[in-house]
Amino acid sequence: MTTPYRRRIVISFVVIILAAVSGLYFDRYRKVPIERAMNPAYWVRHFRGLDRYDVRQALLEHGDPSVPEVAITIDDGPDPRYGPAIAKYLHDANVPATFFLVGIRVNQYPQVAKVISDDGFEIGNHTYDHQRLVDLKPHEIANELRLCEKHIKDVTGRDTDLMRPPGVQYNDKVTYVAKSLGYVTVSWTCGARDYDNQPAPYIAQRIIDRTEPGSIILLHQDHSSTVGALPIIVNALRARGYRFVTISQMLQRLHASFPRR
Repeated sequence: MTTPYRRRIVISFVVIILAAVSGLYFDRYRKVPIERAMNPAYWVRHFRGLDRYDVRQALLEHGDPSVPEVAITIDDGPDPRYGPAIAKYLHDANVPATFFLVGIRVNQYPQVAKVISDDGFEIGNHTYDHQRLVDLKPHEIANELRLCEKHIKDVTGRDTDLMRPPGVQYNDKVTYVAKSLGYVTVSWTCGARDYDNQPAPYIAQRIIDRTEPGSIILLHQDHSSTVGALPIIVNALRARGYRFVTISQMLQRLHASFPRR
């Protein structure tokens, strides 16, 4: 191994460590997949502010950090147990939100999907049956999105332009297929872990502690604790001066455009 080659390896290693440490210090609550955290190019993009909306992948990772706006997103469902209560609270509290719905559940519980739609909430595609898209072939990913879109359209009459992959697991293959179908892939920055059946105060405090300008808050529709946590979250964030926006509004703030369908 030549000396210049060794030097390049050492420099790359130092850059990775410094970038990872800096990233954790300045932005310790964001979700950064390990393969990205180990890539110096990611941290260069991060510190240049290029990891908010990636136009190449039509991927939203973070809102504008210069304005006190956050987006509440609700995954899974429609859920007949808790979905209507979540929608009612958000509607009555005048909180816009984006619901990512699963196609097979829209088919099972169309009335709940209609409640969410009729209350004016933004609706996104969360695949047909909640499979991990990274494990599928491109045509299977496309089928998951198309089937979900069909069910949502049939029940609500609305088209979908936003997609969140189950588990928020995605790679270039997933974002490429989604973009080719006209979708923006939506990640998250602030997770509640409500799927662990934690009590509402724990979930609420977790979100409150981790929220920053431009946060994309991730909650789930099919857990009772989410119903109790939402008022605590909304009241606390409003008291801190935050405004709530939909994902589409967050994209507009970033001057991002949807892929052509």
